[in-house]
This record gives sequence, C-alpha cells and structure tokens, in this order.
Amino acid sequence: MRVVLALVLLTTGAWTLGCGGGGAGSVALPAPTPPSIQITIAPNSSTVLLGETVAFAATVSNSTNTAVSWSVNGIPGGSAQVGSISADGVFTAPEDLPQGGTVQVTATSNADSSKFASASINVSSDISVSLAPGNSSVELGGIQSFHASIASSGRPDPTIQWSLSGGACPNSCGSIDSSGNYTAPQILPNPPFLTATATSAADPTKHVSVSLTVTSNFSLQLAGPTNLRPGITTVFVATMTPAPNSKPSSVLTWSLSGSGCNGNACGVLNVVTTQSSGATPIADTANYTAPLTVPQPDAVIVTVTPLADSSKKAQVSVAIQSLPGGSIAISPSVSTLAASRRTTLTATTSDNSGASLAWSVNGIPGGNTSVGMICVSGSSPCQPVTSGTSQVVDFIAPGSIPSQNPVSVSVTSTANASETASAQITVINHVLVSVTPSNITLLPLAVQAFSANVLGGDDQDQDVVWQIQGSSCSGSNACGYIDAFGNYTAPAGPPAPNTFHIIALSRDDSSQSAVATVSISNALNVLTLQPSSVYAGAANGFTLRVVGSGFIPSNPGPGSTLFVAGAARFTTCSSANSCSAPLTSSDVQNAGSVSARIQNPDQSLSNTVQLKVVAPATTESIISLTSAAPAASGKDITVVDLSTSGIDTAYSSLDLDVAAIGAFATSTNTCSLAGNPIPLLRPANGFTAADVCLFSSAGFDASMNYVVSGPGDVTVISKQPAGLGIIHLTLQIPASAAPGARTLFIQNANLDQTAATGVLEVR
Repeated sequence: MRVVLALVLLTTGAWTLGCGGGGAGSVALPAPTPPSIQITIAPNSSTVLLGETVAFAATVSNSTNTAVSWSVNGIPGGSAQVGSISADGVFTAPEDLPQGGTVQVTATSNADSSKFASASINVSSDISVSLAPGNSSVELGGIQSFHASIASSGRPDPTIQWSLSGGACPNSCGSIDSSGNYTAPQILPNPPFLTATATSAADPTKHVSVSLTVTSNFSLQLAGPTNLRPGITTVFVATMTPAPNSKPSSVLTWSLSGSGCNGNACGVLNVVTTQSSGATPIADTANYTAPLTVPQPDAVIVTVTPLADSSKKAQVSVAIQSLPGGSIAISPSVSTLAASRRTTLTATTSDNSGASLAWSVNGIPGGNTSVGMICVSGSSPCQPVTSGTSQVVDFIAPGSIPSQNPVSVSVTSTANASETASAQITVINHVLVSVTPSNITLLPLAVQAFSANVLGGDDQDQDVVWQIQGSSCSGSNACGYIDAFGNYTAPAGPPAPNTFHIIALSRDDSSQSAVATVSISNALNVLTLQPSSVYAGAANGFTLRVVGSGFIPSNPGPGSTLFVAGAARFTTCSSANSCSAPLTSSDVQNAGSVSARIQNPDQSLSNTVQLKVVAPATTESIISLTSAAPAASGKDITVVDLSTSGIDTAYSSLDLDVAAIGAFATSTNTCSLAGNPIPLLRPANGFTAADVCLFSSAGFDASMNYVVSGPGDVTVISKQPAGLGIIHLTLQIPASAAPGARTLFIQNANLDQTAATGVLEVR
C-alpha cells in the first residue's frame, strides 16, 4: 500500500504542475544578472619628480580574472616621453617634463577591456642649474670651457643645452658646442658682448646665463723704409702677434694712400707671402714699388688693416724723394737670409753712369766669412767683390749667426764717399718653413689650397715638395692627394685614425719642413649637384646626382632620402658619397632655383644646395672669329650642365658624347666607324645624299635634333636608329654647298647640346 500511495502522489503532483497556472511550471526561471566588473585605482592622483617612481594598485571587483593592463596617456607600458609603467603598476616618471606637465595612468581589465580606471599624475621639477665660471672675457679665436650641472631630488635628464645670444649673433659671435666649450670668433664682433646660456633639457624653464666679452689684444707692427727713391722696389713686413691662447683671423689688407696721390700714382703693392702657425706671429710680406713720379706732397702711407680688428691697423709713412746728383740706392733694403744662403743686391745710381762702387759688410771691404761675403753675381765658388763698376752683386750669409745681427751691407761711390746706401740683412740659423692653414677639418671630397712660405732661402726660394703622412695613409689615396702646387683633395671618407699631416718640405734645405694637421669630417653634407644647372622644361626628365658625405647607402637600407623642392623623392644611394633620384619636367618647369638636400633615416638634414634652372635663349648668336679678328668682347655666354650627367656612376658616359663617327652603307645596313673628318662630296649640279653614322656608349636616338654648321646648305633629311647606340643620319648636300670642315650639333629634348667639331668636310 505504501508503494501504491507514493506513486499516486507522484502522479498527482505531476498532474498538478502540468495543469496549474496555464503551464507556468514548464519554463525555467531567468538567472539573476551578475554584477558589473568594477575597477578602482589607488592612489587616484599623485605628484612625482622627474625620473622618480610611484606605485599604483588596481582592484578588480566582480570578476575571477583580476589581471589588468597598464598604460600611460593611452600608450601600453608608456614611453620615454610620458613615462613608463611596469606590469605590476610601478610608474617611472620621464626624465624630461612631458607636455602640459600631467600624464594619466590607466588600468584596464583583462577580462573586459571596456572597464578601466585612471589616475592623474603631476610630473614636477625641482631642478636648479649652476654654471661656472662666471662672466668671462675671451680672446679672438680663443676657447673658454664652461661647466654646467643640475641639482634635483629626482632623476632628471642631465643634458644641458647651450645657446648664445647677442647683437652679433648668430653669425658673428662664435660658437658653443654640446660640452659647453665656447670658441670666440676670429673677427671682433660688433658689439663684442654676448650671453652664454645653459638650459636644462629636462625642464627648459630652468637655465642660467653668463656674460661674455670678446677681446682683441693681438699686436700688429709694420716695418719698412721711411724714404724711397722713385721706381725703387722694397719690402714691407707686417707682423701680427696673437695674444696667448688666441687665434685671430690672419687676413691682412694692404693699401696705399697719400694726400698728393691716389691709385697707382702712389705706387704698387704686391703681397707675396703669408705664413701662419698656431699662436706664433703671423707675417705678411709685400713688395712696394714707389711711383716713378714724386707725388706732392711726397708722403705715401702704407697701411695694413687686420680683418680681426680694423681698429688695430698699422701704418708707415714713406717719403718718395728723387735721388740728388750722384746719389745711390740699394735693393732690397731689408731681407732675411739663412746661414750660408745667398741673395742678390742691386745698387742704383741717380745718373746710371757706371761709376766705380765700393762694397762692404759691417765696414769690412767685401766682407768676410764671419759677417758675410760680397761676391760676383752667380759665381760659385764666391768670387769676392770689394769695388768695381758692377751694380749687381750676391751677398752670401756667414755659416752662423754673426755677433752683430742684422749685418749692414753698404755700397759707396769711390768718387764721392758721401754718396752711399745700405741694406740690412738678418741672418737666421736655417730656412724656416710655414704652412697655411696649419690646422683644418675638411669634409670628404673637399678641395683645399695649402700655401707654404720659406723664409731665408737662396734668393728667397719658395719651392717646396708637398707630402701626405700618417699611419692611416697607406693605400691608394686613403688620406686624399695633393699636387705640386699645394692643392689638396680630401678622400671620399675619413681614414682611421682620422688625423694625418700635410708636409711642406723645402727644396732649398730638405731638413726643414712645416706641418699642417688635417682631419676629415663625416658630417652630412651636400658638396655638389650633377647636373648643377639645367634648362627650364627638361622635357625628358633626368637623374639628379648628389655628391657629398655622410649619406646612408640604400643597401641594406633604410638609406638616405633626397628632398627636391621640399618633397621626398625615390632615392638610390650607392655609397656614403653619392645619392640620386629621377626628376621630371614639372620639377624644372620654370626658370629659377630648385632646392635639394639629403635627409638621413635619423631625420638629420644636410645643407641645402640650389639646382639652377635657366630659361633657354630664344635666339642664337654666332661669334665669328678670324685670324684678323681672333677675339670678340662683350659676349656673355651662359653654360648649362648636361642634364644627363646626373647618372649615378663613377664615370658616367653622357648620351651626348660622340665617341665615333663613320660612313653608313644603306645596301648592307652597316656602319664603318672611322677617323674624322667624313668627306661629303658635292654633286656637279642639283643635290646628292650622304649617309653617316654616330656612336655613343650611352646611345643616340631619333628624338634628338642634329644640325650641320654653316649657312644651312647641308641639312639632315633623315635620322634612323641603327642599334647598339648608333644613329644613322642622311645628309643632303647641294652643288652650291660651301667647301670646308663642318661641325655637327646634337641637342636632346632637355636642350642639352654638344658639338662634334670638324667631323664633316664638304669637298
């Protein structure tokens, strides 16, 4: 009975559920909505010094996944500019103040990225900047080193940014490098006062300044005679002595003036040598030739003005006075001579009568080995001269410096002892060689002229042998090369080590030389453009090649980019010295200048160089020259580079280069390249045709224009490509054609033009 009852109850219950409430019991009740994920962050705001840390904690509620991702100003993990935050919420402030000074740290739920919480952080600075030494004076070209430091309780960026300001800035007040080394200008600025400022890179509002005064304490002396005869040449020496630890500009300007003359009426100055070596005295030597006519009044002022400071000019007043009857002059009146070397002396008498003359050195007739000897000019060994009619003699310096130095060489008329003149000769131990410039840093491929001065050589012999020396200079032109005239060309890149020497070796005394120190910079620099000028339009476009230094090759890349007129171009850089990019006709549509510069992948920019765009002439002017009139004046000729020279190869073959010319056989379609000229035979009457072919390694094509010189009697009536860079031209020659050699002019669509001179001859 229990079992039956249980079944009945169960059945009844099921029935009740099935019938009660319209079947509500057959639908499951909805699950309760889970609570939303909540994130809180602590602290919700903070202030932190530059470079310091602060820890944040994020709490995630209503989720079993409590992990969060951290970001700063929306940047996962932050950045160097806004600060960084670790995976466990430790924020490290940036070393430099961020823009606005405030950043936001955000914790985002890993379970639901739409759920996050943020905290505001005020990044603060307690930086103070100190600078030593204080206000300073710096000589021209001198260096003053400053030291700046920052103090802070945080860990800010220690970088100091240096700047100069003043009335002569930025071009004429000197420079200051990233280490705080100030180099004064070599020319005194106006005004000479400026300010050097050290600014914290971390907080640009924090800075300190000192006042600088550029001073000019070099000395300048000018030595030369105070009286001179008309037409006589003598030597003036300007000696510029720099102040200690300075390097003023060594440029000296010479001039002549006088109240009784102007221009060449005051005489002629010829500056012949310049020598400079570090802080040693800088000497300029000039030959002055007095005017033939005595000015009235007779004073001529010789002035030397230093570019470094024009207020320090030096002057000598020279009285130009005619020789009275029987007077004598000697030239040169002042000279410097090394031991045992010789120089030529010339005596001039007022009447050139060939009177007997007596020569002496320090009062000793003919001199001696202790004070120097007077010899017959050009004699070797010395043939002594004490007296005679010779007005030109040689003086040979003693083998060592005499006790009385300089020595005095005198010449006196034997007929009248009151008629006398003397020359002062300073004897030095050996010739002295100097080189200008003495220390220089050059860009790759730069060209620099070096000059040498040899003081005291035989007849002031200035000949030197130029050499390049250095541990890095083995190999072909590793340190560049220098020619016999001192013209130096830097290598394509810096050698290692990057310091070597230019040597000037005296030919007179090979034991004496001077040294110039040279280093090669690898700075990003554009040296030249190829082409540097084109005609406006350039219908076919062309390749612009940039030659310089510091470029980044395209392989493996990323390489440098050429910007033309401010726009980046598809650039190929074959080396650190050469980049190229194609230009179109629209780039050079109008006459004027188009800017070009290189940008490296690190965003550094080179100097800007201008590509000149020249409007083509609408007419041509023929300059006719004959043996009777071999020159033409008043002709301005504009020369434009071949636009095809931009090909980025070491030795580009220009497509206007006529490599060879010959006769073309139409029956066999062959070209026989031969020597010039190609004969063009005139017919007895009417017209005839001649077929020629031209070859260029880069190729000629039918789009080019081909014109034969002359009065237009020989014309090109057909042009056909013959393959392999050869063009086949058919020429028409009338019976009336003028005989003689002709030039073939070739012009492409870019208006580049070349001339194959005398390659054709009408017979």
